[in-house]
Amino acid sequence: MTPSTDERRRAEWLGWIAWAIAALFYGYGFFQRVAPGVLVSDLMRDLALDGTRIGTLSAAYFYAYAAVQIPTGLLLDRFGARRLLACASLLAAAGGFVFAAAGGLGSAIVGRAAIGAGVGVAYVGCLAIAATSLPPERFGLVAGLTLTVGTAGALSAQIPLAVLVDLLDWRATMAGVAALGVLMALAAFFGIRDAGFDRQGNRARASMTASLAAILGRSETWWLAGVTAFLGAPVLTFAGLWGVPYFRQVAGLAREQAGLFTSLLLVAWAVGGPLMGAVSDRVGRRPVLIACALLMAASWLPFLLAAPPPMPLATAAMLVMGVAGGAMVVAYAAARDRFAEEGAATAMGIVNSSVLLAGALLQTFVGWFLDLGWRGQLAEGARVYPAAAWRGAWVLLFCSPIAAAVCAWLLPRRAECGMALRTVAAVPGGSRDPDGNARPGPASPCQRGR
Repeated sequence: MTPSTDERRRAEWLGWIAWAIAALFYGYGFFQRVAPGVLVSDLMRDLALDGTRIGTLSAAYFYAYAAVQIPTGLLLDRFGARRLLACASLLAAAGGFVFAAAGGLGSAIVGRAAIGAGVGVAYVGCLAIAATSLPPERFGLVAGLTLTVGTAGALSAQIPLAVLVDLLDWRATMAGVAALGVLMALAAFFGIRDAGFDRQGNRARASMTASLAAILGRSETWWLAGVTAFLGAPVLTFAGLWGVPYFRQVAGLAREQAGLFTSLLLVAWAVGGPLMGAVSDRVGRRPVLIACALLMAASWLPFLLAAPPPMPLATAAMLVMGVAGGAMVVAYAAARDRFAEEGAATAMGIVNSSVLLAGALLQTFVGWFLDLGWRGQLAEGARVYPAAAWRGAWVLLFCSPIAAAVCAWLLPRRAECGMALRTVAAVPGGSRDPDGNARPGPASPCQRGR
């Protein structure tokens, strides 16, 4: 029986609610992802850490996050989002309490890893809900909006977190943040319905092993993984860990001021995600990915040529960097387009794991490069690095988006529409109006061969 108009609208409304809950959890996870950047001096002092160990501690989140991406995609394709997101929220909360009480590097790593494994479900969960419960022709935009919500969480881990840490201390603040994870679990359990997954028949798909093998056997998987890894890792490294210490040590800014400048990158990233997602819905995925990767590489030049660059120039560069870096979400949209048959959530999980692994490695490598250039200077128990050491470390962040452009260029020119066109197959290149009737529309990226 064909659903009535009211039933379709109600189902879509429930889909938006489910997406919003998952997106809020993603924002919570993004807060946890970048919080160490504000806490660097506190962690160095209280846990007796150097730059390399700080990078390792921060990277524990990313390794655990990346490790759960493929299982998350497989489980979402099979069972839906409700229980998975609720359990993941509780795991993230438990990890937050462990981190807040950590007495050394080992227990801090355990806490950060548990946080990463818990919140690692959020982004792919958002995209899976969007793929099954929201209009397919808006998927690129929804992916960008998800990044915007996540970036709002990251922004709250800059100036607001810095103020709270100064008023209280880092342990009490992070324990309070951990408690919010319990509320996220309740919201997921009572607010998300898995009807969209049932309607799409994900539970009747081929075996998990066969689905995973089919995805891993296609070259698009690896090029898309490379795009997300090399385009997203510089933002995660700068905004998530080393940007605040850079501005404090090289530009002489206070913690709150340094957090403000780092927030500019995140604000631009929040704008760039939905903007580039919407543009790619119209002009195709590859052109947007290539152009934005090259633009992002160019935005790192002021940081290589001066330490620090003039603040107006640094501000402009970070805004460009953020908007261009937001194009990372286009790779997820491309994965959804190309892997609808094998399992879109699984494909997006694989692609998402790459950026977290790359972010973990890049954060650690930057810390290692800084330690190589350290001249023994300390301030309140934390290492102070010379300007030359920072400039050398930023070379890695300059090369990363160039590699992303190469991966995007090597992405095969083939149909990018996947499920989207099959959903509206009544009229080639068409869509459906709010009443579910097929109607013609502009040529899709699939039909343009991009």
